[in-house]
Amino acid sequence: MRSATLALVVAACGGDASTDVTGPYTGTTHRFVVDAVTLPRDASAALAVGADLDGDGTVENQLGAITGLLAVANDLSVDAASMIAAGGLASTVEITADDLTDDPSVAVAYFGADGDPATAAGGALIAGGFRSNRTATTRVPGIARLRLPVFTNSDPLPLPLDGMEVELVPDGRGGYDGVVRGGIAQAAARAAAYAGLRQMFATEPDRHQVFLRGVDLDRDGAMTDAELDASIIATLVTADVQLFVDGRYAPRAVGARPDSVSVAFAIHLSPCAAGRCATTPPAEACRDRVRDGDETDVDCGGACQPCAGGLACVGGHDCQALACTADRCAAPSCADGLRDGFESDVDCGGPCPACAVGERCVDDGDCAGVCAGGRCAMP
Repeated sequence: MRSATLALVVAACGGDASTDVTGPYTGTTHRFVVDAVTLPRDASAALAVGADLDGDGTVENQLGAITGLLAVANDLSVDAASMIAAGGLASTVEITADDLTDDPSVAVAYFGADGDPATAAGGALIAGGFRSNRTATTRVPGIARLRLPVFTNSDPLPLPLDGMEVELVPDGRGGYDGVVRGGIAQAAARAAAYAGLRQMFATEPDRHQVFLRGVDLDRDGAMTDAELDASIIATLVTADVQLFVDGRYAPRAVGARPDSVSVAFAIHLSPCAAGRCATTPPAEACRDRVRDGDETDVDCGGACQPCAGGLACVGGHDCQALACTADRCAAPSCADGLRDGFESDVDCGGPCPACAVGERCVDDGDCAGVCAGGRCAMP
């Protein structure tokens, strides 16, 4: 993968790569598990890990704007540690070097999950710290498929990262504190975000009623791409850096036509020759994104929250709609006598008929009259 792959990238990209570390990469390949992933929760945290990714002199980290908004709304996942402990989030980093203290030609590859493709970023180790080629100037870009825990109670998002740059600082215990940066093509970023949103809404529908109403404009209980394209999420998941010109990796600042969403987040690495080397169980087994314990499907059923329609069950108690047929949960209905799905009250509101005076509501659209103080009232 190392020198041969990078030489092909140089040939494809063209340009002067004289400032890039391009190998050959020799020595031992050291394996580390990513045992902490920290996404920015506010603007200051986003700036702290961000960097100038396109050479315009401005720190970019659009991911931080997205995760910051989700944090304010309590929709940002706080369960990365449980996912990592259980294996629901299983990323690794490989460092190929002759010397982990000082080495002018080092390759670092990031694997979001076992079997994911990766192209190493070249760089140098100085006094134990690693700094890779820069996103804004490299012509031999690192590439990774990230897995990031963005939406609460949803799977980590698979995100293809271009122009990866990595910085690592020794933690004094054989591991590293680090930052990963780069850009994600807008279409890929939106597709992943939309899938994560739909899963979040379906998993805990009652918790996300207000958010849902702002997306499901026709109130049919389904979030189409067109509706999501018109939502605040699409406004945030918008390209802010240009990394490609005519399909060729060539970051551009002047006259840029943004094509990628800037990304920067923090990680911690611990040495682990094989497997996960986990030593503690997940703190939240019902939010670790694996099927464990007495769950009938991933993080639902049994002692966990009830499962959405279509997921596995053994009895009605495992399901949001309290109905299990042929080992699958029934979908919520507007005639099942329950407040389930995206209803604001029993069999009314959201995609169901309007609620009567006195019944619960989220907005006026849930009511035959108006919504006042969370209850339907006469207009």
